[in-house]
Amino acid sequence: MPNIQISNFIVANIEGWDPVTLCSVNCLKFSEDRPRPKGVSRKKRREGTSTTNNDRQTTHRERPDLYNRNNRSRFKNKKKYSDIISIWPKIVEYIGLSKYESKVYLSLINLGTAEARKLSINCDVPRTKVYGTLKKLIDYGLVVEIPGTPKQFAPNNPGESFKTILNITKEKATDFDSIIKHLETIHEKHKDDTGPKKKLVWFLDENLDIKGKCNELIRQSEESLTIVTTEDGLEILFNAAHRLLDDMLENGVEIKLYSPLYPKVNPLARELSYIYQVKMVEVNTPILFINSDNKRFILAKLASKGSEKPFESAIFADDTDLLELVCLLLVNGHKEMLLKALNL
Repeated sequence: MPNIQISNFIVANIEGWDPVTLCSVNCLKFSEDRPRPKGVSRKKRREGTSTTNNDRQTTHRERPDLYNRNNRSRFKNKKKYSDIISIWPKIVEYIGLSKYESKVYLSLINLGTAEARKLSINCDVPRTKVYGTLKKLIDYGLVVEIPGTPKQFAPNNPGESFKTILNITKEKATDFDSIIKHLETIHEKHKDDTGPKKKLVWFLDENLDIKGKCNELIRQSEESLTIVTTEDGLEILFNAAHRLLDDMLENGVEIKLYSPLYPKVNPLARELSYIYQVKMVEVNTPILFINSDNKRFILAKLASKGSEKPFESAIFADDTDLLELVCLLLVNGHKEMLLKALNL
């Protein structure tokens, strides 16, 4: 029975079959019937394939730079894909897409054009869900279907696709900003009619740099500096900040010192009285009070004499209302100290 070879396909010519039936026979291509080059056996052909593979491995050994460059390229692409796919929660939050829709869309952005099977593998979305997800993305105008077999899909330009949503979001933000400003205006008008106000006071314990905070308040002074403390407190302050006080005095800051030291008897008080305004008052509480420009203050509690750290704790604030209240405890209407009566 003769065989008819058409474009390397073998078609059985069975006598008695009509041409239509003959044409409908499935064409099978047998690799064994393809002509081999003269003098080349099947064994040699297999050996040739093996040699080619060995040559590739040899190339990798001899050209590690080329091999490593290819590996780096694959790793870079993988990392780039991982970065883009990791933002799917933000797409869910900002745009309102579902988890599957976000993953499929981002995967398609990364691939450019792909069929459903490839998308399923890349974005880890079940293949049974990919087609339905793609249909929704097409309805949203985010994806287009490319005619052909198999079907392929491509993303639309994100800037154009999300332009409407972005504009709406910007309009909402602008509108919300105007609402907040309007509410602030109303609040400013009626804030005096509201109830108790919250004031902010900062607290420092012994583990924090209380001495450094005292120096900071002194350094911030521009016009006046009032210091009230005990004999121990004045000694601590003088040892830690006497140069700083001199600098502030040279800058025109008026410095007043209130302590129980009597300048005619105590050498330190006498030395300070030559430079600053020193006034003797009775201070029975272990405190150091610094008033800077009547704008900010620090009130520190002194530690026991001989302690490792000079201060136990402190509070400071830059609120003038709080400062005024603290000053009422220290100064009477004649600007004289009332510390003698205090027992803090």
